[in-house]
Amino acid sequence: MKWNVTLYGLLFSGLGAFSYLLLANYSDLSPHVADMLFSKGAFIFFITAFNILGYSTLRLSSWLNSQYALNIRKRWKIITIYIAVTLLFFLLNYSLLIVGKLLVGSYNIFIFPNGGWRILFLVWLVELVIVGLLLSNRSIQNTLKLQQEAAELQKENNTARYTALQNQLNPHFLFNSLNTLIAEIEYNPANAVRFTKHLSSVYRYVLQSQDKVLVPLSEELEFMKSYLFLHEVRLGNCISYKCHLPEDYPEAMLPPLTLQLLVENVIKHNSITSNKPMQINIEIENYYLTVSNPIQPKKSNDTSSGVGLNNLSNRCKLLLGEGIIVTKANNLFTVKVPLAYE
Repeated sequence: MKWNVTLYGLLFSGLGAFSYLLLANYSDLSPHVADMLFSKGAFIFFITAFNILGYSTLRLSSWLNSQYALNIRKRWKIITIYIAVTLLFFLLNYSLLIVGKLLVGSYNIFIFPNGGWRILFLVWLVELVIVGLLLSNRSIQNTLKLQQEAAELQKENNTARYTALQNQLNPHFLFNSLNTLIAEIEYNPANAVRFTKHLSSVYRYVLQSQDKVLVPLSEELEFMKSYLFLHEVRLGNCISYKCHLPEDYPEAMLPPLTLQLLVENVIKHNSITSNKPMQINIEIENYYLTVSNPIQPKKSNDTSSGVGLNNLSNRCKLLLGEGIIVTKANNLFTVKVPLAYE
């Protein structure tokens, strides 16, 4: 990073020195104006201005790259901004000659001989070519970076899909679900029908979400209700959830099967009985989905590998630019998942 900053500084300084010398030597200015321009102060000012404008252009370019990805339909704004940048380079060159005339008290400060205009436009075009090549190089680097992130994201998604399918379709989960269903059919047929419907909904959502990068929070909540219902019946209604969500929460987006992973973690690592019921709290705080639960560790001292949460955090970093936040405080385990909004 520091090496890039140094290289850019040398590039902008060299470009500024090149433009300064051409404008000062070949603009057909009067001797008084030329003498004024050939000063250490004017040279340092011009180099400094070029560096400020150059670095501002790079920052603006980086910002536009991210905005372009989010606002493809507003390309005219991006084009307008780039045109404004090119005009700023022209005005910087033009202002050097104007200031030189002003300092010597010259008349007709906005008028230059024909040679002056030609060299002014020539310098401006050279600057645009060099800056354009620099921005193109940065754009190519950004594209390669995005392709690499896309490949990593695909890998993470494939891992997440496999893990989700493994969690949902493994023999242990299916064995427990079928045993629970058999018991419900015998003792509570009406509830057995509900259990079957929710079990079907769980499998259907898992299969449908495999081809999606982000899903609405509303869909995740519906899935979580079905998924949690299966565990409620198996555990004897010892687990529940409470939501505190704003009215605009359906617009929030997050990676698929996020809530399944978080609920599965709660059930896997906590003791949940009629004497120790579990309530999962879900809310949105500062564009984060916050899922928290009281810590009720099992006696088996089962230690978590953290693979599931690490996988979720990596997917959030690639998709949303930041990972999840995990905290343990006041006997409360909390996971904060960043949200995207349409």
